[in-house]
Amino acid sequence: MNTEYVKFTEVARKLGIHTDTFRYWVKLLEAETIKRGHCCYVSAETLGVLIVMSRLISEGMPTGEAAIKAKAEAPVDTMPVMVRESEAREGKPDEVSTRLEGLEKALLAMTDVFKTEISTLRCEVGRLTEANLALRMQIEAPPKRDESLLEILNQPPKPVGVWTPPVRKTDSLEGSGLFERMWAYFVEPERMRQFAP
Repeated sequence: MNTEYVKFTEVARKLGIHTDTFRYWVKLLEAETIKRGHCCYVSAETLGVLIVMSRLISEGMPTGEAAIKAKAEAPVDTMPVMVRESEAREGKPDEVSTRLEGLEKALLAMTDVFKTEISTLRCEVGRLTEANLALRMQIEAPPKRDESLLEILNQPPKPVGVWTPPVRKTDSLEGSGLFERMWAYFVEPERMRQFAP
């Protein structure tokens, strides 16, 4: 006998719950699941149990208790109309055509974006080119040659004298008399320094 499977998202939408909540319920029920590509499927036999579990939870029962009770109470023949065969998923024309339409729309949107970007870039390049030309026109030609200034600049440099310190006397009191020397020795001793003024 061929086992039938239903997509997670379809069952979650029928039950009115989030996909993550549905995954949690399936984990609690320890139901048989398969994964094909990016989609997960639950076996059709589990659908009746999930419907009963959804009803019990909406009545206020905790999720763990609802899972145990739903396993015991679920009728075997409770199966909704949305059951698909496992082979029917591969190569279905309407899914392929919807995917192709989505890709076509995405490509058209991308081309529109690229067209607007290219047109804005062209406008920006044109504006920058005009600004560059205006700046070129503002640049003035260098002034005429000033002959007198060139003559001054072309003259050879004048020699610069090297600085030499002034020669100082070794004895600041040279040529002074005896009384002046004694006065300097006792009263103004700073005058007796070697380089005193």
